[in-house]
Amino acid sequence: MKILVVDDEKSIVNLIRMNLKLEGYEVIISMTGTDAVDKFKREKPELVILDIMLPDISGHEIIQKFQQIDSDIPVIMLTAKCQINDKLLGLQLGADDYITKPFNSTELILRIKAITKRIKKKEIKAKKNEINIKAIRILKDERKVFVDGKEVVTTYKEFDILLLMMENHNKVFTREELLDRVWGYEYEGNTRAVDILIQRLRKKISPYSENLNTLYGVGYRLEL
Repeated sequence: MKILVVDDEKSIVNLIRMNLKLEGYEVIISMTGTDAVDKFKREKPELVILDIMLPDISGHEIIQKFQQIDSDIPVIMLTAKCQINDKLLGLQLGADDYITKPFNSTELILRIKAITKRIKKKEIKAKKNEINIKAIRILKDERKVFVDGKEVVTTYKEFDILLLMMENHNKVFTREELLDRVWGYEYEGNTRAVDILIQRLRKKISPYSENLNTLYGVGYRLEL
């Protein structure tokens, strides 16, 4: 994990760098706000430890710049100030946590690990919600479909059939299976409803219509 440490006190920087390296983290150092923003863009750290009191730019202003560049990168504020308003302002601007100088190195490491744990949980949840195969992407909770990065509007049952076939791509489904799985009951009569829905779905996933194959006399398969 790459961590950007922003502080203008050499003793603090050296202490943080030593402890982070002992934990196996890659450390990038910056001692001014301007340099910190530049390294944030160039080095793409996964977490930032930011001193609020810097010689050129306020730490609060830097947090705002970080947010504009990439709001997903967590920031831990590091400050000698004990006023609650300074901490609240930092949190309101997008910081994830704060620690007050003088600080305990073990506490700082624990806070980093706590944030890392939250990030991993969030990533796992996002992966469970998303199916992304080739150029077709589905967000299950939001019930959204994207083809080549562009959102495609689907009906309720079109979405359910596409989701079923994406989760089981390359599996052959009979028309009767699709009726039962998507309509939710045994369909009495012919299976024309499935054929019509598949035709509509093919148009919506163009230019990948040919990947939604018909197996004559059997059913349908989404080959991805």
